[in-house]
Amino acid sequence: MNQQALKIFRALSNKTRGEIIKKLLDQKEISCQQLSEKFSLSQPTLSHHFNKLIDTNILKVRKNGAMHYYSINKKHLKNLGIDIDQAAKS
Repeated sequence: MNQQALKIFRALSNKTRGEIIKKLLDQKEISCQQLSEKFSLSQPTLSHHFNKLIDTNILKVRKNGAMHYYSINKKHLKNLGIDIDQAAKS
């Protein structure tokens, strides 16, 4: 397994980040505000988790004005041989 895949699995091993991914699997894209409503964590804590997922290319972010929209980068993960739908079930 390559280093990039290991970083991805490390990022996904965190319970909160795993839950973020599970929430996103059912939707094509979700706003930061919508995700924040689903977790009882402070905004800085959620931003930390989002950044970990973005840094490993698990998440993509699209900005529209002040709004941030997140989606799973399934193409990137698939290129690494990771089936995120299957991995998130674990």
